[in-house]
Amino acid sequence: MVPTDVSGSNSPGRASASPRAAAPAGADSLGQTVPRLPRVYVPRARLWQRLDRASENPLTVLVAPAGAGKTLGVSGWLRRSGRSSEVIWLQAERRWTPARLGRLLESAAGQDEDTSPSPRLVVIDDAHELPPSTLRMIDSRLNESPLDMRLLLLSRWDLPLTKLVPELLGYSTTLRGELLRMNPAESAALVIEHARTEDPAVLRTVFERTQGWCALVVLTARAIATAPDPIAAADRYSAGGVAVADQVATEVFAALQPPERHVLLCLAGEGIVSTATARHLSHDSRADEILAGLETTGLLVSRLPSELVTDREDDVETPIRYRIHPLMAEVTRRRLVAGGVDVSRARATVVRAVRLDVARGESSRALSRLMAVNALGEAAAVLAEHGVALTTQGRGASIAEFVARHPAAVEANPECWFPIAVERWLANDMPAATHWMDRSLPVEQTNDATSARTACMRLMRARLGLEPMYAAVGHAQRVVLVAHRRTNHHLPELPLLLSELGITQSWLGDLAEAQVNLTTTISLCSTRDLTALALRAMTHLAFTHYMQGRESACTQVAQEALDRLTEDLPWRHFAHTRATVAFQLGSLCDLPWKTAESVESGGEMVHAADLVTRFWLRMRDARLALMSGSVSSSERTLDTLIDLPGLPDHLQSVVLLERAFLGSLSCDHALLQEVSDQLAVLGAVGEAALARGLREDLLGDRRGAVDEFAAASLDVMFSQPATRALALTCEAQLRDALGDREQALDRLREAALATEVRRNAVPFLGWSHQGTPMASLLAALDRVASTPWVHELSQAAADRPDITSAYAPTTATPRERQATLESVVRPSLSPREREVLNELARGSTYADIAAQLFVSENTIKTHVSSLYGKLSVGRRSEALAVARNLHLI
Repeated sequence: MVPTDVSGSNSPGRASASPRAAAPAGADSLGQTVPRLPRVYVPRARLWQRLDRASENPLTVLVAPAGAGKTLGVSGWLRRSGRSSEVIWLQAERRWTPARLGRLLESAAGQDEDTSPSPRLVVIDDAHELPPSTLRMIDSRLNESPLDMRLLLLSRWDLPLTKLVPELLGYSTTLRGELLRMNPAESAALVIEHARTEDPAVLRTVFERTQGWCALVVLTARAIATAPDPIAAADRYSAGGVAVADQVATEVFAALQPPERHVLLCLAGEGIVSTATARHLSHDSRADEILAGLETTGLLVSRLPSELVTDREDDVETPIRYRIHPLMAEVTRRRLVAGGVDVSRARATVVRAVRLDVARGESSRALSRLMAVNALGEAAAVLAEHGVALTTQGRGASIAEFVARHPAAVEANPECWFPIAVERWLANDMPAATHWMDRSLPVEQTNDATSARTACMRLMRARLGLEPMYAAVGHAQRVVLVAHRRTNHHLPELPLLLSELGITQSWLGDLAEAQVNLTTTISLCSTRDLTALALRAMTHLAFTHYMQGRESACTQVAQEALDRLTEDLPWRHFAHTRATVAFQLGSLCDLPWKTAESVESGGEMVHAADLVTRFWLRMRDARLALMSGSVSSSERTLDTLIDLPGLPDHLQSVVLLERAFLGSLSCDHALLQEVSDQLAVLGAVGEAALARGLREDLLGDRRGAVDEFAAASLDVMFSQPATRALALTCEAQLRDALGDREQALDRLREAALATEVRRNAVPFLGWSHQGTPMASLLAALDRVASTPWVHELSQAAADRPDITSAYAPTTATPRERQATLESVVRPSLSPREREVLNELARGSTYADIAAQLFVSENTIKTHVSSLYGKLSVGRRSEALAVARNLHLI
């Protein structure tokens, strides 16, 4: 018996919309999206019955190993039921991000709501290839809005989905591989077709040896067909001792025609391949016909519609793709390892094709294709010449695989060592990166001491503290200058060198040069398709903008980087952290005012040599601690910055000024004096004057503070923080308090003009203890010289007290910290006692508190007495001092 094709016809129908558009095809027929069936196809009745019932659920997962027949089983079910034009069939890949798949599911749910009560069925083949974040999105939709989707996932293993509750509710069904295991009759149908025998002994032996797994049945049957005596071959298999896959590897290939063997060997590492690529790699103009013939006979080669594959690298006129089944790929791999004339010819053909690709600048697949055919010498040569480009394109995984699998080939070619070091460096494997740099550096210095590779490694080592940083930067600048003079802009390592130079200069404070080099890196990457390196440089550029005092530009660049990050991008976690922290820092100083709870933090991943991100991550945490109301927590976070190696002057100034403002909030005169002295040593004249002005303001010397703030606004050294604007606003507050309203508004207008482009509202928080409240000053300026920015500031400050007033009741002074006994243990207060304590901090009387809490004064006195006992104090001032130190208020 030879079953017929249940699909009815293999002629192509109209094409559906591409998955790249993340939407169904509208009115177009989707029949072509369902994989075609082979000429000989066995109906899978048990599977189809279960799918009929399960597919009405929001989620169905079909789990079975490779070769079980998942794809053809579901495809046959859809074609048998006439539903092939109604479903959306997807081939899973890393580029199916949560947002992209979410848009498609929403479209599938809404497309037929006028004619069908349930969403359109979406089938995802090889669902185990979906990114983890996409699986989490599916899990979330299954738990939150299950009725808005109908998904059928085909996977080789169980997916990390929370299925217990949905299964109990009838929203999820899991089907296992047993449904795909063929019974003796189904297995016999395939054996008869491929082995060309109906002998019961052969049919029984194949079934027993393959246990009914579809792919193994086909392979074994074809292997038997090559033997002169099928019955003897079946007896040999029944004797056991060797796995079927091992036995049939050679015999299946022997059954193929030489052109078929050649094409399959040449495509060993492709997985999904277009007809143009097949012709190119095999150097056989009939490669498409050979693949079509293998697909027709069902020999683990299946045709995919063009819209299922998003990589249209090589075939515009004939967009036909074939999928080489993993079992067939394993057969060809074994054959390649065994060697022989066929293998040598295929290897030479692939090497020729790769050389042609490299000659026209297409090296992205070169290394993986050479590894697939075991052309190790050629692969090492490609790695040496193009390894840096592969890594910066985001294809470094093939380099790591090559190093792990072929250490001898790596050892024999020292030119490979630098690309390997770069791949390990960008992957944050510092021990391995240092190892390969230590081996490569003497080789590169011997070849050319002024090479770009040497300059890159010196910069990398310098950021690890292994050599002087300024010397490494100077050397790199000379190398870049020589490259520009020679118009050697096509130097493969130039984008990487410029990015490393820009990153190091950003840390050292040479921000203008850092911006130029990082911007040039992004420009070069765009012309060379170095996507991963471009995004890395873009996230570093965001921090450079921030340190230059361009907060608005920082947030724009950071947001663009976040929008362009994809799941398949290597090192995305480091880039995501950089972009997120830069965006948060730029946003914290903008309007509307943020709260600590509105800023997500935690779980950040920082590269070991990314000193800039490590610094600003802790600075962000310190600012979030202050926004949460704790000056002391912010101080403790700042103290951890001493772990960073040798803070450069521009970042040391940031830390000192941050401490100065915290000292102002806690009324710490000694700290302000210490900070001003340290800033003076750095040569930061204006910043030191600002710290002295804050100290004079605390001491009540308004005139002296005005003079210091005026001096600070005239001689600022660093762009971050906004020292000039801070000095101007503090001066404005004090001048107005001294009765000089006109001069005060002039200074405030200058501050608004200096911050308008930056959109930095921090200077307008009201940092002066002795000056006029900022809200009234901004309101006055809004009346006489309004601008959109001034009006926005005035509206935002209208209902907010100055920061000095807001933190005064809850911040312990130095005297209170010294007076509090060290032995006091943090007490456990009742909710009512906390309310009373907060009212005491506000200065309320017992009568006020009683009225506020709707209790009697005697009750309040009882609570106060209990508070004094728990805090081990005898009066209100002591209670508040202890409460501030213990962060009870």
